[in-house]
Amino acid sequence: MRLIAHRGASGHAPENTLAAFRLALEMGARAIELDVHQTKDGELVVLHDWKLKRTARGALSRRLGGTKLRDLPFRELGAVDVGSWFDPRFRQERVPRLEDAIRLVAGKAELHVEIKKGSSLYPGIEGGVVDLVRRFEALPWIVVSSFDHRALFAVRRQEPGLRLGYLLGMTSMRRALRETAELGAESLNISLRQAGRRRVRLAHGRGLQVLVYTVNKAADLSRLEALGVDGVYSNYPELS
Repeated sequence: MRLIAHRGASGHAPENTLAAFRLALEMGARAIELDVHQTKDGELVVLHDWKLKRTARGALSRRLGGTKLRDLPFRELGAVDVGSWFDPRFRQERVPRLEDAIRLVAGKAELHVEIKKGSSLYPGIEGGVVDLVRRFEALPWIVVSSFDHRALFAVRRQEPGLRLGYLLGMTSMRRALRETAELGAESLNISLRQAGRRRVRLAHGRGLQVLVYTVNKAADLSRLEALGVDGVYSNYPELS
């Protein structure tokens, strides 16, 4: 079973930071997952939430923490401390750009890029992701996923060769199986709560891998192995 470092080695370092990605690589992770938003000035940035509030600290965070990422230019966003909430040792960590993360990973691990929302919120984000994948010649080792399935279709139109993961969310299995076939997606990505024998069987029957998030306990990992799940997202790259 594959283990994908969820937001990097986020059990040991602040999530979605270069420190977390670097540590995941040092711990031997063969795959890393991150989340992507777009700033007011069109920069693709790595952060899970829609705002800075949860993971930002310092004077800038008090001023900017409640502002949506889409309303912030990168010069402001990139100056905020997003590490010390986890541990003061990480106070130098800043919100990375997607290109910084791609440059760091550089094919040493598979990189799963989740587009948090497509062009309905972030105009042109799909094209921005595709452009970076091409610039870094990363088609073999980057997988793009999203709960926003329109974003996946937009990515597919722009780059037929890009690997795709389909995040199920609230979508019915019937629709998911139809859309994964239309997209040529390689995986169905589901939550731990959604992981049951029937879903795994249906997905495998269509040639899809099944990837489950977020798995941080050995007991859950054992249950998923028994179901035949292909991979899990975990905050702990050492989980076994």
